Amino acid sequence: MRKGKKGYLVLFFLSGFALLTRFSFGAVFTFGETAIKLPAGCQVENKSGLIIFHLEEGRLEIIPEADNLKIRTYDQNGKLVYNGTQARVFSECQPEQFKKFRVTDADYRFIRFAAGKPEPDPAGRGVLIPKGSRIEKVEEDLYRFHLEHGETISFKCKSTADDKIGDCTRYTKDGKIMYTRTKVKLCRMTSLEELQALTSTLGAEHWVQFVTEARS
Repeated sequence: MRKGKKGYLVLFFLSGFALLTRFSFGAVFTFGETAIKLPAGCQVENKSGLIIFHLEEGRLEIIPEADNLKIRTYDQNGKLVYNGTQARVFSECQPEQFKKFRVTDADYRFIRFAAGKPEPDPAGRGVLIPKGSRIEKVEEDLYRFHLEHGETISFKCKSTADDKIGDCTRYTKDGKIMYTRTKVKLCRMTSLEELQALTSTLGAEHWVQFVTEARS
């Protein structure tokens, strides 16, 4: 009886280990997710009207369509998992880079992360700093961005273990507060032109955020 029970336990643990191994090394895209990390060093292909990122889970395709970026994800066997729309591609960055800029070199957004993934913007509170916006460093860890129509956005940040997280506040041209978003990160948006110029491998970690459209 003891030998039989011991053998059963060994089989149970081996089965559990096999399942863990399967999920660890054979992960798949999950329907309903809204963001996928593109690790630095992943392979990139640029084809006519298509940008392909090769990941451990399979591959992610970005399809430019008018002013919209659509995505498709495929598992390791080449099966379509789902489609997505309204995609945006960005990388996290540190505000210290603005010490060498007088104006922004790209579009930037303040994005909040939860459980390690970016969250969608709250309705009516998406904060976009367009390329070419004037930068003002007010004091240490306090930056102000001047928008085209006189509005301003301030970002007061503080250091965490790996990066800087803070609060951004949007003001009218009369200096009145429109709204504030807390615990956000500064993110640099990757333009379509930059995506189409990618070759071979991705130089730095990026995120693709989107709205899941339909199951395969």
